[in-house]
Amino acid sequence: MGNIRTFMGNIRTFWGDASPFFGNIRTFWGDVNPYEGDLNAFWGGLQTYNGGIGGSAVTPMMGNIRTFWGDVGPLMGNIRTFWSPLGTYSDNTAAYAALATQLTTVVAQSQSTWGASVQAQTGQSFSSAFVNPLLARYGVNLSDPSTLASLSAVQRDQFLIDWYDGLMNYAGTDHVDHWMKEINWSPAISATIGEGKRSVIGLLDFTVTGDGTRNVTKYDGISQFSNGHGAAVASLMIAAHDGKGVMGIAPMASVVAYNPFDETGTAGWADIKAGVLMLAQNNASIINMSLGVPGWTLNQGWNGVFSDPAVAAATKGAVFVAAAGNDGSTQTQNIDWNFATNPNLIVVGSVDPTGTISNFSNRPGTACLLTAGKCVAGSELMNRFIVAPGEFILVSDGQGGVTRMSGTSFAAPLVSGTVALLHDRWPWLSNFPKESVDIILKSARDLGAPGVDPVYGIGELDVAAALSPLNFNNLRWYSYDDKGKIKAEQATKIRSSGEQVKWEAKGMYFYAYEDIGATFRDFAIPLSSKLVGQTVLSSGGTYEQFQSYLYSRMLDWMKTNPTKSSMAFSNIASFSAPVRNSFGLDMSMAVSPRTRLAGFVQSSVPYQSALRIGSPDGAFSMMGGEGDGAVMLGGSTSFGLASDYDPMQGGANPLLGFASGGGYGQFTARIAENLTVSTGMSQRDLRRDTRQFGIADRIALNGVGAYRAQATQVALAYAASDAVRFSLTYTGLHENSALLGVQSTDPSDLAHGSITDGVTIASEAMLTPTLSLAASGTVGRTRQGSTRQQSIAVGDSGLVSSSFQLALTKDKFTSRHDRIRFTVSQPMHVESGSIDLTQVRVIDRQTGELGPVTQSFSLATQNREYVAEMLYGRDVGSSASLNLFGRAHLSDPQAVGATSYIAGGGFKLAFR
Repeated sequence: MGNIRTFMGNIRTFWGDASPFFGNIRTFWGDVNPYEGDLNAFWGGLQTYNGGIGGSAVTPMMGNIRTFWGDVGPLMGNIRTFWSPLGTYSDNTAAYAALATQLTTVVAQSQSTWGASVQAQTGQSFSSAFVNPLLARYGVNLSDPSTLASLSAVQRDQFLIDWYDGLMNYAGTDHVDHWMKEINWSPAISATIGEGKRSVIGLLDFTVTGDGTRNVTKYDGISQFSNGHGAAVASLMIAAHDGKGVMGIAPMASVVAYNPFDETGTAGWADIKAGVLMLAQNNASIINMSLGVPGWTLNQGWNGVFSDPAVAAATKGAVFVAAAGNDGSTQTQNIDWNFATNPNLIVVGSVDPTGTISNFSNRPGTACLLTAGKCVAGSELMNRFIVAPGEFILVSDGQGGVTRMSGTSFAAPLVSGTVALLHDRWPWLSNFPKESVDIILKSARDLGAPGVDPVYGIGELDVAAALSPLNFNNLRWYSYDDKGKIKAEQATKIRSSGEQVKWEAKGMYFYAYEDIGATFRDFAIPLSSKLVGQTVLSSGGTYEQFQSYLYSRMLDWMKTNPTKSSMAFSNIASFSAPVRNSFGLDMSMAVSPRTRLAGFVQSSVPYQSALRIGSPDGAFSMMGGEGDGAVMLGGSTSFGLASDYDPMQGGANPLLGFASGGGYGQFTARIAENLTVSTGMSQRDLRRDTRQFGIADRIALNGVGAYRAQATQVALAYAASDAVRFSLTYTGLHENSALLGVQSTDPSDLAHGSITDGVTIASEAMLTPTLSLAASGTVGRTRQGSTRQQSIAVGDSGLVSSSFQLALTKDKFTSRHDRIRFTVSQPMHVESGSIDLTQVRVIDRQTGELGPVTQSFSLATQNREYVAEMLYGRDVGSSASLNLFGRAHLSDPQAVGATSYIAGGGFKLAFR
């Protein structure tokens, strides 16, 4: 556990005065009174445990640590609040006794969580190794509450922070600090971006000692003098995520360092100029500086450094990050600035844990960087000024331990580390310093007065925002048309939430691009954000699912004598009747309410229809109509719900389900006593009803064409007896601009559609006159719809899919007028195969060169999904029906898409 400095007094000038010819140069660091801000916010910011924190003990300890600080953190904040106003012990005896009780509670809770870890690492008890030494250091005896009255305000805060830092030394993981939450950073962000491994940071500071030296690839300076400041600053940028101590924002970044201070801690402008030149000449794209002149946020002397021809030539590609200083002053003096030669600069002030400007932090005021003596709009210093946490910051002490320091020196490296992440993820940005600065400033979170202001400047650093698109509406993506030419699409077509989560789980991404000045950034976005399927529900998704059951009927009105048709599983508004004709044919017609498809434009005619014509001897029959063609062509009384053929819900024959809802027709002929052959077709034409969605989805879906699919079918049916029937069916499905029901907001992705060939084997058996068992299984192979190029294409081996469904149906379950059905199904599941994704991507990350990249992604998964369902229907009198249902959607707990359950019912009454 490192030494926690006394946060009091003024920022000290340890290094004396530089030559009067170049002003007073000093390092902005030291000890700051904790009452500059609200320390209670410190405890809230400690609960930023995210993925990517290092250390071998992360797995067993992390859950306990998270729970512990979730409970004890607020308690310690309350203790501080309770302790602060207490005066002498004699005046507040009872209060101090209560305080001792609260601290005893903290001891007990700490021992419960940390005792085993302390024992394992020290060989001593929790009290001997941790509690007693810490209490003794502050002269506290919890059995004697009077000892608590002897601590000053500063010592009280030191004691509480010491407790936190001391316990975290035994966590077996890196220390989490309050600044992480404040600037929206976590170790997982750095791990995802690349940890800065391709970035080079220049450090103009005291000599780095301790662990941070492992990242220093080159060092120079006028002395080896070190007082810990260089190590502290470096640790916030590059400290390893190794399970102990401080975590740096860019832990893999390289550092070139220069110490401009002599053994007395004195530096001059000439030494600073030499340091800047050395750092720039050694490929540092970011240069962090924590020195300046007292009383100035930005001193005129910097113009002299940067205007030097050699420095100007070397630094034209660098980003400079300078600490604002710790005098608590506001700059009033304008500065002559040579914009033609001076580099891109960010000046960094400090805020406390609540986001309030630190009392010690210098501020930009309304000072201006003058061009030929004039202030041009936008050249005010506050437009280059940003703030970051700078109080109570945990840093390396340069001796293998940690300590806490305050000052703008410790806000600046948070900005520098973020720029290093930018230059690692987008290396070509290191050649675009203006754009790099713009990203940091434009992504800042506004503080203080709205907009840029003289206190907070542009606002507070936001790491996640800086690494994300500045404006999603300005994103675009590139694709190739069928002639091989690049075309651009606006990324406003990206949906706020993709429906096809399975595709996203495969790690498939498309790349969107954002223009930044003279260059750009690319972003990997889950491909599912461009994809839409046929399972779209409006905002009341559960309600719509419920409603779909009430509108899904057992369509036995074409398969039974119309005069004996049961209303169970039927809508009360269904109608079926024979049609008289002069040809001696058996003819019947039927109408029934359409199956509702939430999220899509419904037909202006709310009913579906069917017409059946057959010969009296049953030698042939013809059927046609518009509506649930899959149910009609399927020809099974057991699989009579539209949901049985839904690829996301049922397994009877999902290929027919993709092409059901529009016109259909079928011709059947008897070719032997018990053998019939039939051929048929069905089609679907769906347009999305964007009025049911939010603005973002509405914009995206407006770019998606109608879903169109056609299915053809040839089937052989064999009646082994009056009670047993078998069938073998070939189904050919052609989707115009989709792949197994999936479309893209970019038409070129699936421009030429897909073709699926499937074989279905089914059987039905009447086990008793009222009990039937049915089974259906389908295997399909999907291939590309055309040899012409499209962005998303089926792999050469095709996609092999499977599905099945079992149904047990009982008529007269509890009375003569009811029916119950149980089903188990495996909806369509991709067994094998891949898709090829061809897109315009960065093919040289160092230069940003674009070119075509094709990647192959397997869509197969071991995680199958199953649907178990119960449906009950009962006629109530002659004009009413009762329907009840329940469904369990089962999937692997680790798979995408959680297990879900739904149940409901409906009662329908017709008035005649």
